[in-house]
Amino acid sequence: MVYLLALLSIMLGAVAQLLLKMSVTGNGFALRLPELSRLLFDWRFMGGAFCYLLSLLFWLGVLSRLELSKAYPMVALGYVFAFVLGWMVLDEPLKPLRILGLLLIAVGVIVISRS
Repeated sequence: MVYLLALLSIMLGAVAQLLLKMSVTGNGFALRLPELSRLLFDWRFMGGAFCYLLSLLFWLGVLSRLELSKAYPMVALGYVFAFVLGWMVLDEPLKPLRILGLLLIAVGVIVISRS
């Protein structure tokens, strides 16, 4: 059950990244008051922040049940989920070396979780 909770937390973090990326893409984002005020009322930004909040709450449940040295490496799966979301939703390119890197990350997470 704790691994499902971890997976849910990590996936929510990746969805949060996707939504935040969508909220600033093409808007010439800068740290100025007009951009910040527009951002605060953007549904994608608010959705991303909400996903991060849920992710944090689920992650606290994971940390309460699992050794940190076993739990934290699973966060690397967020790279895999974010890559897949970027490819599926944002039409980001699939490049062979990126795919290889993501496979290596996934294998590393599996090895650590079984130790």
